[in-house]
Amino acid sequence: MKENKMPFWKHIEELRKHIIHCICAIIISMIVLMNNKNIIFDCIIFGPAKTDFITYRILYKFTNTFLGGRFNSLSFLYKNLEIQNRQIFGQFHIYIWTCFIGGVILSFPYVFYEFWKFIKPALSDEEKKYSIWILIMVSFLFLLGVFFGYFILCPFLIHFGYSFRISNFPKNIFDLSDYISLIVHSVFSMGIVFLFPFIIFFLTKMGLVSYSFLKKYRKHAFFIMLVIASAITPGDILSTIIVLIPLIILYQISVYISFYVNKKIS
Repeated sequence: MKENKMPFWKHIEELRKHIIHCICAIIISMIVLMNNKNIIFDCIIFGPAKTDFITYRILYKFTNTFLGGRFNSLSFLYKNLEIQNRQIFGQFHIYIWTCFIGGVILSFPYVFYEFWKFIKPALSDEEKKYSIWILIMVSFLFLLGVFFGYFILCPFLIHFGYSFRISNFPKNIFDLSDYISLIVHSVFSMGIVFLFPFIIFFLTKMGLVSYSFLKKYRKHAFFIMLVIASAITPGDILSTIIVLIPLIILYQISVYISFYVNKKIS
């Protein structure tokens, strides 16, 4: 194939071009977010800090309807979080950083598209036929992880931090940078975690993992997933289970994907 015979520096030049395109996409997305500051921060970023956030309302309705209101503390409907900024340029730094991460998330499908264009010449004709489906799958999995992190993980993490007390004497007032860090970390990390089935698909195609390997070391994988779930949550059982369940489901999906790929190869 002609593309595979390109000199090394030609590949570097192609890579540079794709990186520039990715940077431009992130910058454009970042500018769009910066120009919609009120929506991004008041409605989205600080959404989980408000009592009327959709997750809390659903939980409240669920506990009242099916549990007789016994677990209304889960619904977190008492008052909005108190968030304070203690640095002179704290809000400006948060503004830039949050819009940058938001730009990365918003432009992720295009960034992956550029990555795929770079490696596409090295793929077989059969692999190229599935390019559009791979792009859709990766974008869907990443965005699904982002939504899970925002609507499921973040509310439970915030509720845990808000409700846990060593004494009634200290007052919980959240620091702005800590709050933003929690939101960004939870959302972005879950977006990456949800790409696990695609990563397994890619590694199986390369021959680095197999269906038998994933099946043999399933118990070891579950332990690793438990460690990961504990690492990205405060450590309480409820939050850990909330993260662990989708990880187990994703692993099972990955096992089936590996089985299908191995079957196609053989």
